[in-house]
Amino acid sequence: MKSFESIKSQFMQSAGLDKKFSREILQEASKDNISKIKGREDFRHLHIVCIDPDGAKDHDDAISVEETKHGYILGVHIADVSHFVKPGSALDKEAQKRAYTQYLPWTAVPMLPEILSADLCSLKENEDRFAFSCIISLDKKCKIHKYRFTKSIIKVSRSITYRQAMNLFEKKDREICLLARVAAALKKTRDVLEMESTEYQCIFDKKGEPLRIVPRASEKSNSWIEECMLAANKCCALELQKRKLSGIYRIHEAPDPEDISVLMQSEPNLFWCSPIDPHKLLKNYNAENSQDKRIFELYSHLVKRAKGNPQLTNKILRSMQKAQYSAECIGHFALHWKDYAHFTSPIRRYADLWCHRELCKHSGTVTTELCRNLNDAEIVNQKLERKALKLCASYLLQDQIGQTFMAEIQGIEEFGIFISVSNSSVAIADGLVHVRDIPGDYYVYDEARGIMAGKRSGRKFKRGDKITVRLVKVNVPKGENDFEIVGKEGKEVKVGKGSPWRKKNV
Repeated sequence: MKSFESIKSQFMQSAGLDKKFSREILQEASKDNISKIKGREDFRHLHIVCIDPDGAKDHDDAISVEETKHGYILGVHIADVSHFVKPGSALDKEAQKRAYTQYLPWTAVPMLPEILSADLCSLKENEDRFAFSCIISLDKKCKIHKYRFTKSIIKVSRSITYRQAMNLFEKKDREICLLARVAAALKKTRDVLEMESTEYQCIFDKKGEPLRIVPRASEKSNSWIEECMLAANKCCALELQKRKLSGIYRIHEAPDPEDISVLMQSEPNLFWCSPIDPHKLLKNYNAENSQDKRIFELYSHLVKRAKGNPQLTNKILRSMQKAQYSAECIGHFALHWKDYAHFTSPIRRYADLWCHRELCKHSGTVTTELCRNLNDAEIVNQKLERKALKLCASYLLQDQIGQTFMAEIQGIEEFGIFISVSNSSVAIADGLVHVRDIPGDYYVYDEARGIMAGKRSGRKFKRGDKITVRLVKVNVPKGENDFEIVGKEGKEVKVGKGSPWRKKNV
């Protein structure tokens, strides 16, 4: 059995992930750029709070809220990375190449050297820091009245975790309660597709080895910060548009008609009692307008119908397009906003850094190639994050070969059945039952019906079925787990003597 340290090292090497930076880049990052405060607006008198996940080192956003006679002044203060990373520098080229900070269960591979990401740029408590602030004037119902962007100097009053924020809220802390009130009111001013999803994380022991996979905790305070970030991102897109700057926009195109038709065929009950007749809609719907109210109303209905059912929610998600970056501001379907960009995370996303520069009148030109590279890098980033978590799950399962698990079918292909299992060590783990490991019959894939069916018995397996499986093989470096089916919905799947698929237990 390989040590987890060697498995991690192999993963990092095969993925081309390197936490190190060249000497030239480190020298650029270490230059003294923090003494020039002339021309910056001083917000050090404000009560500014930074709320992040437990263990976070790259604090790139902080919030201030003031109550006024006419409403509120919301300050979204973002680390001024553009002050330290100059266009065309070796540091900038490396940041553009990496495009994102790569988060893994056991570490983070930063987009910028740690002297910037975890120190000089990071908005640390009780330390003067350069920021790029979006100051938003809200009316009493928290609708945006006006906004402005300004280079600033700030000092974070409190740097706390989401859990600590909730504790302060429960103790009726004045500033935290004010933030919560404003965030709740901001949410009421907009329509959005509220998609339920569960994220998972790996807990490690003192030796740094996986201990268990658990759902990632999400506090109500997460949504407070999210609402403030969304408001600032919207203002960023509006400002870029108003000044005709060369921005990178975050777009989300409307669902494709063919994908909607497939969803209607597989899950007709989702469309029951819809306020929009999907059949009439599809007659003249071409998905050209991301702000089409009809399709947004339809999907709002689908999301409500699927509430509490992760399987159906995932199907709805798969019928939608993927959000991406574009030089054209064509709208964000899920947010139901025409103008949206990324401004709030320049330490870990290059697109945000670009938008900061444009707001400072940097005469850059967004190219199709740059947006394509950012979109490609995002897909790679997300795949590696998922693969690393699967690796951790496989590491935990490797000493459980031969044990049985309750499982749910997640998908079916010609070569086998994809499943998810859970036990005390893994909240969820993916696996595959090869077609050869389905006992009792010769099984074939019926693509039109999305099922695996036995030729003689007529027994069928479909997405969502509950089955009992036995773990037969684990490939930890690849994060792959192979299972065989031993029962369906609490019943044993018997293996006939003449079955070509009969095999001994492993």
